[in-house]
Amino acid sequence: MASVKDVVERLVQVKGVVGSILVAKDGLVVASNLSVQVQDEIVAAMVSAIGTTAVKASEMIEQGTLKSIIIEGERGKLFLADADIGYLGVLTVSDANIGLIRLELMEATETLRRLTAGAA
Repeated sequence: MASVKDVVERLVQVKGVVGSILVAKDGLVVASNLSVQVQDEIVAAMVSAIGTTAVKASEMIEQGTLKSIIIEGERGKLFLADADIGYLGVLTVSDANIGLIRLELMEATETLRRLTAGAA
């Protein structure tokens, strides 16, 4: 059976992905595989802040439970999903296949939910 670390590391094998991180909802790094030139703790703080804000916003505007979000910048994208135990973030190049990344993110999120059931 795969471990949490395996799930996070597997995401960087997807074409266009340059890093992945699982962050506890309090901002602590659970597992990461970042090949970008940014410290894990900085990415973790941003993923946690974005995730927490997005969850609250989704509830406040009555859109239901947050599934995922995508932030697109000039040099890349950040995909984020709530994996119950924390937020799973995936950093990509700017021309990454959005559909493929989103599919892989959702599969990884479900795997993490199964692996960590009862731990949240």
